[in-house]
Amino acid sequence: MNFFNWVHTFIVFHVFAATPHFFLLADSSEQLPTNFLDAAKKPEVFDWMVRIRRKIHENPELGYEEFETSKLIREELDKLRIPYKHPVAITGVIGFIGTKRSPFVAIRADMDALPM
Repeated sequence: MNFFNWVHTFIVFHVFAATPHFFLLADSSEQLPTNFLDAAKKPEVFDWMVRIRRKIHENPELGYEEFETSKLIREELDKLRIPYKHPVAITGVIGFIGTKRSPFVAIRADMDALPM
């Protein structure tokens, strides 16, 4: 996976899931924090991101064969109670956060490795 794909993956994880205790809301009337950049700078978020990245690097998978990577992403989304759609194009995952009303943002990230 090249540098730009990792940047996209990094952004997706920050937007979708800083850490479970940071984003899980005690009551549904609370809103998700909007200061994602500040949240991303917290040591516990950084450590969480490093653990995820290391797990993904331990098992690089080619396109349409990212079964373990997809499973890892779904497990993390489950921990965060973030709804998602799976499968999309065999191994893809689409996570949903927000009000389901306009305006909205879509972020795409590749999770496949490149054959070397």
